[in-house]
Amino acid sequence: MKTIKELKLGFSDAQNYSQRKNKKFFNDIFVKNTFLDSLLDDNIYFLIGEKGTGKTAYATYLSNNSYKNTRGLTTFINATDYEKFYTLKQQKGLCLSDYSSIWKVIILLLLSQFILENEKSIYPLNKSKLKAIQKAINEYYSKAFSPEVSQIMNIVDESEIFAKLLCKYSEASGKQSQTIEFSETKIQHNLYYIEKMFSNALSSIKLKDDIVLFIDGIDIRPEKIKYEEYIECIKGLADAVWFLNTSTFANIKGSDGLFRVVLLLRPDIYYSLSLQNAAAKLKDNAVYLDWTTTYENSENSILYDVANKILSNDQEFDPNIEDYFKVYFPWKKDDRTAFMEFLKISLSRPRDILMIMQIIQENMNRNNSSSMCSFKKEVYESNNFQNSYSEYFLSSLKDQLSFYYSNNEFDLLVEFFKKFDESTFSYQDFCTKFDEFGEYILNNENDIPEFMTNQNKLLQILYDSNIIGAIENAESNAVFYHFSYREREIYNIYPKVPIGENFIYCFHYGMYKKVKLGRYELTPKS
Repeated sequence: MKTIKELKLGFSDAQNYSQRKNKKFFNDIFVKNTFLDSLLDDNIYFLIGEKGTGKTAYATYLSNNSYKNTRGLTTFINATDYEKFYTLKQQKGLCLSDYSSIWKVIILLLLSQFILENEKSIYPLNKSKLKAIQKAINEYYSKAFSPEVSQIMNIVDESEIFAKLLCKYSEASGKQSQTIEFSETKIQHNLYYIEKMFSNALSSIKLKDDIVLFIDGIDIRPEKIKYEEYIECIKGLADAVWFLNTSTFANIKGSDGLFRVVLLLRPDIYYSLSLQNAAAKLKDNAVYLDWTTTYENSENSILYDVANKILSNDQEFDPNIEDYFKVYFPWKKDDRTAFMEFLKISLSRPRDILMIMQIIQENMNRNNSSSMCSFKKEVYESNNFQNSYSEYFLSSLKDQLSFYYSNNEFDLLVEFFKKFDESTFSYQDFCTKFDEFGEYILNNENDIPEFMTNQNKLLQILYDSNIIGAIENAESNAVFYHFSYREREIYNIYPKVPIGENFIYCFHYGMYKKVKLGRYELTPKS
């Protein structure tokens, strides 16, 4: 059995597993479950999950492997790509429908690139249209057919030039029967022509397997782009994904495999898009990653399976060991197992559980105790661990809220936390602190941040971000803890914060140490 030091716990960011050197390890620790199989459904166009729930991990696994006649590829959209959108909007006066047209071209080009680079997945039939597209792209770039999203945006920016190249090579192949007029002032017309050329080319391909394009990186809003502008851009992407899946790809006939695009989104961002029939799309066309469990069922949960799989990886066979998590974490705290403790301080996300194990391992390495074959309870209870984990927890919150707020606004939010002296507070306590902090901002800041314009709005933000939970005093003296991540589900994507005489509020344990409020006990709902 491996010592603590010898354990390889992996990466907290699954994007690392797309690198060739890490693919085998990822395959060894990856747990195939119902989430993975649900993603293979032809009607799934959205993968929804909180930050750290594994959206990138599932996309990466399907991109690294051919699984049940499905091959995936993952595209990460970065800040530069969005900034190009913003620049085009300023220069050419683009609207939402134009955003959708641009995204269609990007998606179709990326799929075409994948087809040409992986010809073994395709029956060798009717690829002349794609070859004509390849020649046009090669001439445009004067290099191999391997554009990134930022390069594709150059095609959009110079749509007139590229449309003429497509027309030229189509005519040379005998595929174009009429002369098409293109103009710099008619970007919509140019994009429509490019889209049709790609759509027709892909429609002629006979696939052996399903090919799924995962689009990731949506959760990070570039600081330079205003929230409203970004939402407009992402809504255009969602519209493009929906149209291509339900119209373009759905109408392709005579192919064993299908094309599909899946958009990776946090639930709060999906809610912000205000898509038409959003609730129906979630029910029929989305996989929602929900890892929540109860104390009673924790050891039978898929979250427990993930932790156990990591710890059992690359171990020599030992007939006496059935559960590696229990071997490495044999201790209890009060009546709670180690895994129950992990649930208490986490948001029931795989990344949280992994980070807890990594921090304990790092502390034991520093303490020269990593030659042991079990994780020490004393390390988990130490101030060093509590501080490190709280730092991670708060950093995750910052990443999440940066989608809506600037760094300065987030710092003000943390200052607001520090105004509380107790672990729990009433609604009236909150309103009092809200008013006091409003005066503080007026005296020390130039502007009132948007989240301080309404006390109930701020309470909802704190609840939706899992910064606070609501404690319900029910009948018969029963007590229930409500956190947004536990209440959120496919039919309730944006849980409302409970307000009433029978509710008080508490900060989540994971961040409690960071805001210097000490420790306290919370129990997941049964």
